[in-house]
Amino acid sequence: MIRQDFNADWYVRKEGQDESLGPVTVPYDAMLYEPRDPHAPGGHNTGFFPGGVYRYTKTVAVPDEWRDRTVAIEFEGVYLRSEVFINGRLAGGRPSGYAIFQVTLDEYLNYGADNVVEVVAHNDQQPNSRWYTGSGIYRPVHLLVGRRTRITADGLRIVTTAVDGDDATVEVSTEVTHDGPERVTLTLATELTSPSGVTVGPLTEQLFLEPGETRTIRQLMTVPDAELWSPEDPQMYSVTARLAGVVEVEDEAHTEFGVRTLSVDAHHGLRINGQTVKLRGSCIHHDNGVIGAHTLDAAEDRRIRILKAAGYNGIRSAHNPASRATLRACDRHGVLVMDELTDVWWRPKARFDYSAEFEQWWERDLEALVAKNANHPSVIMHAIGNEIAETATAEGIRLNGVIADRARELDPTRLVTNCINGFLNLISPTNDEKQAKKHAAAREEGGHDANKNLIAALNLLIGTLEKSLKYIVRLPLVDKRTRDAYAALDVAGYNYMSGRYLKDARLHPHRVIVGSETNPPDVVSVWPEIEKLPQVIGEFSWTGWDYIGEAGIAVIEPGKRRQLYAPYPALLAGEPVVDITGHRQTQSYVNEIVWHLRADPYIAVQPVNHAGKTQKGNAWRATNSIRSWSWQGYEGRPAVVEVYADAHRVELLLDGVLLGSKPVGVRHRFQATFTVPYRPGTLTAVAYGADGAELGRDALRSAGSGLRLQVLCENRELRSDGTDLTYLQISLTDAEGIVRPLADRDVTVEVSGAGSLLGFGSAQPITEEGFSTHRHRTYQGRALAVVRSGRNAGHITVTVNAPGCASVTTDIAVVDVTAPSPR
Repeated sequence: MIRQDFNADWYVRKEGQDESLGPVTVPYDAMLYEPRDPHAPGGHNTGFFPGGVYRYTKTVAVPDEWRDRTVAIEFEGVYLRSEVFINGRLAGGRPSGYAIFQVTLDEYLNYGADNVVEVVAHNDQQPNSRWYTGSGIYRPVHLLVGRRTRITADGLRIVTTAVDGDDATVEVSTEVTHDGPERVTLTLATELTSPSGVTVGPLTEQLFLEPGETRTIRQLMTVPDAELWSPEDPQMYSVTARLAGVVEVEDEAHTEFGVRTLSVDAHHGLRINGQTVKLRGSCIHHDNGVIGAHTLDAAEDRRIRILKAAGYNGIRSAHNPASRATLRACDRHGVLVMDELTDVWWRPKARFDYSAEFEQWWERDLEALVAKNANHPSVIMHAIGNEIAETATAEGIRLNGVIADRARELDPTRLVTNCINGFLNLISPTNDEKQAKKHAAAREEGGHDANKNLIAALNLLIGTLEKSLKYIVRLPLVDKRTRDAYAALDVAGYNYMSGRYLKDARLHPHRVIVGSETNPPDVVSVWPEIEKLPQVIGEFSWTGWDYIGEAGIAVIEPGKRRQLYAPYPALLAGEPVVDITGHRQTQSYVNEIVWHLRADPYIAVQPVNHAGKTQKGNAWRATNSIRSWSWQGYEGRPAVVEVYADAHRVELLLDGVLLGSKPVGVRHRFQATFTVPYRPGTLTAVAYGADGAELGRDALRSAGSGLRLQVLCENRELRSDGTDLTYLQISLTDAEGIVRPLADRDVTVEVSGAGSLLGFGSAQPITEEGFSTHRHRTYQGRALAVVRSGRNAGHITVTVNAPGCASVTTDIAVVDVTAPSPR
C-alpha cells in the first residue's frame, strides 16, 4: 500500500467554542495551547493544564478511480478515546491514546467528490493519567491507498535468524492480500541493500492467491559480510519487496532493519551479537518539553542524541508505547529500547484512566505495539505493565502469564518483562473478588475508584523514606508477592528494588533482573554492584529527561519544607539529569563518572544566592547544584562546591591557590564537598590516583560584568514538510559567552516567514507560565525556543529581545520538501 502524508489542512475546534483554528498541520497537541489553571482537575499530574473534547476536521478529495482501491487512514496516536467519522458516519476509533490504529474508509467514501474526515478526542474526563498527556492528534497521520492485490500495510518483517562468522541469515516475511474477484498468479521479488550500498538479491518466489486470501511468504536470505547493528555501531539495512502480476507491478514495500542477535541468561547477562551489554538506561515520558506532546522526528532525534551523548545506551518508554519517531531515532543512534504497553491493568491509578478499557483492549493494543516494533533493532524488550499491583493476586499472576505468552507468540525474538514494584505488591489488597466489586461499583457511579492512596503512599515512601524502603523491599514477603509473576517473564523488572539485587542473585540464581526504575542518585552505590552481578543486566533511572506533570516531585525549593507534589503553579517534575530544554545537569555528569565514561572530575556549585537556606536533596534529586562560578553580588558568601571524580582524592583551587583536598571515589559516593567563600576567578578541580598521578582536571571561570543575549540556532536549514524543527538555545552571558545565572529576565521571540513558533520556555519547574506565548522568563540564564517549518519553501526570520541586551536576529532557510534531508 502507498502511505501518504495526511498531516496538512486540519481544522481544530474545542467543544464549547464556536470558532475553529486552522488550517493546522498535525501533529497538533491541543493541550499545550490551553491556559494553565490552578483548578484544572488533572492538577499536578498534568502540570495544571486542562483537557477537553477536541474536534479535528479535514476535507479530502477522493478520485473516482479509488473505487478499485482500498483506502484507510492510519493514526499513530490520538489522545484520548478517539472517534473517527467519515462524512458524518462513525467509522472507527481507539480508546487508547497511544496505540497505532487504522480506519478503513471504503464503505464510507463518496467517490469523485470531497469527503469530510472528523476525529473527536475525548480528553475532558480528568484525571486520566499520572503525567502530562497532551490532547488530540499529537502524533502523525497517514493515508493508505492500495490495490485489491497488495502487500499489507506494515506487512514486511525481517528477523535475523543467525550470524555465522562474517555472514548472516535473515528471514523476510511478506504478507500479501488479494481482495479481487479472481485467482491471481504473482511474483514476489525481495532485495536487500547494505549500509555500504551492496545489494543482495533479488530473491523471487511465485505465488497463487484465491479471492479473499491473505498469505505470508517467508524467504531466507544470506547476507554476506554482514554489517551488524549494535549500540556502538548502529548499521541499518533497507529491504524492498515488489509484487508483480502477469502484466504490471501490483505493489511495492520498503522498510529498514538491522542485522543483530539478542540473547539473555543469568550467566552472561544481556548479549547483543554475542557481546555482553550493561543497560545504562533512562526512563522517559512522551512529552517533548516546551512543545508539549507534539511527536516530530526532529524532536525525538534531538532527545535521543542528547541522551546518547550523556552516556545512556537505553531508554524505557514509560509508561506507554513509544512513537515510531522515537524508535527511528534509537535505531539511528544505537540506543536500546524497553517499550511499554501500559501503566494500568484493571485496577485504576487515576479516576478516569485506561483501566476501564484494559481488559477489552489489551490484546489489540499489544498486537499494535509488537507490529510497530517489528523491524526496529533498537527494541529488545517488551514491558507488559508498570507497577501492576494485581501481580500479587492469583488472577493477576494468571493474566501476567497470559499477556507474556501472547507477547512471545507475536514476537519470539524479543524479551518480555513486567516492571513490578515489590513494596506496592506488599501493601496492595490481594482479594481479587473484593477489589473487582469495589471498582465495578465505582464505575457505575460515573468514575473509577482509584488506588491513588496506594500510589501516593508509594511515592511518599520513595521520596522521603528511601533508606527505609531499601530494607523493606528485602523482606521475605516481598519475594513471596512477586516470585510467581517473575517466573513467567524473560527478565524480572525491579522498580525501586535495588536492595534485592544481591539477595535475589543468590535466592534465584537463574533469574535475569533489570532495574526497570531506579532513583538517579543511587547510581553511585548501585552501579558498582550491577557491574559485579551478571544476571543484573542494567537499570533505567527515573528519569533521564525532565517532564511536564507529576509537578514538583523532584524539585528542591531552597528554604522550603519538602512535599511530595508541589501545588500550583508547579509545572515540571524537576528531574535532575537533563532538563526539558535539553541542558545537561549535574547528575548526568555524575552518571558518566560512575559508568567510567568520564576521566576528568566535574565541578558543580549550589546556588550561592540561596546560601544559608536548606537545600536538602530527595530520592530523585540529590542536589540543585549547577555548573557556574558566576554569583555576582554574593562575594564573601559561603559557596558549597561539589567535585565528582572516580579518583583517590581531589584538590580544589581558586586562581591557582589551594582551597582544600579531600578523598573521593566509590567509597565516598564519588563526591567531595567544599564550603568556601565566593570570590570571582577560575575554580579548578584536579583529580589524583592512589599513586599521586594526575588523572584529570576541570575548571569553572566567573562571568564578566557585561551582559549580552546569545542565541545558538541548532539547525539553519529546514524541510518544507510542516513538521521539521530547529531549536534556538537562548542564554544571557558575558561578552565571552559565559552564562550569568542571576541575570534572569523576560525574553521575547518573534517569528516571521515560512515557519512559526511551536514552543518557548525554560526549565523553571515552578512558574505560572506555559509554553505557547512569545514571552518567557529565563531560568538560571537560559531558555529554549522551537521553530516549526511551514509547508512552503522560503526563509524564516527569528528575532529575540531582552531588556538591557541588543536584539539578535537569526535567519533560517526552508528548502523544498523534495530536497535531500539536511540531517
